Amino acid sequence: MSQEHRSNFEFVEQYDHRISHLGGQAEQYVHTDPDSCLFKLRLMVEMMARRLVELQAPRLGEMDLISILRSLEQYGMLPKKQADGMHAIRRDGNAAVHGSETPVPTAMRRLRDAHRISGWYCSMIQRGATVRPGQFVPPAGPAADEHALAMHKAAEALEDSIDERRQATRDSLLLFADEEDVPTEVHRIVSELEGLDRVAQAAGEPLVDAEFVAVVMAMEMEQLLEHPTLGLGTREAKREAEKQYRKIREGFELREAMYAEERRALMLHHQRELNDRRGRDGDGSSPKR
Repeated sequence: MSQEHRSNFEFVEQYDHRISHLGGQAEQYVHTDPDSCLFKLRLMVEMMARRLVELQAPRLGEMDLISILRSLEQYGMLPKKQADGMHAIRRDGNAAVHGSETPVPTAMRRLRDAHRISGWYCSMIQRGATVRPGQFVPPAGPAADEHALAMHKAAEALEDSIDERRQATRDSLLLFADEEDVPTEVHRIVSELEGLDRVAQAAGEPLVDAEFVAVVMAMEMEQLLEHPTLGLGTREAKREAEKQYRKIREGFELREAMYAEERRALMLHHQRELNDRRGRDGDGSSPKR
């Protein structure tokens, strides 16, 4: 990040120095080391979540990040849009830590998400404050050659595709409304769960965290299975809900692994192209011995 560029996270300084510092570090890494950028953003999200817990629900403080985010959502303390962004940063940050190579456009998307979330976070920790995040300005990177531009364009298209598939699955998993016929909807949902792999393959992984969606669906299934028309007791209903939960979670984890593989394949493809081009250039310019 050039000295002329002011950090997008400077506005956070007066509310939380740690978050501002991590955001600034992530900006510095976004072009040169996108994996480290995502690691910083993931840590940033965890600090935000734990600060919110300290202020609003201290009893959740001993939980891990995914459980904290899920609980903040369930208690209405974390709006959907912010939850989606935080889960996306958590997911991609975890993938980077575990060795999945990250394209620069992916890191830039998460950096943009973090900037948006930071404005909301500041308004939450200091009620009544007028928070002015300003417009996000992508940090300038090194001049990109034709090959780098092509890779970035392909990575952007891939991320668009992943986001669309996640959103499609989220929409497909919306549960029934209160006025709908419960027994009919029970049958429909059970049928959809049995064909979960086919649904996931067609639609992709939801934008919100997979485990959270699975837990919500499992809770609904438990309530449904306790309905008098189904004749299941609480213990049996809980076992059935847990079984459905495992199926959903496994399906979503498979989808997320497939997205990571798509990113990895993209990076490998462009690296091979770059190596081939360098090889051809070398053959053309080096004298034969």
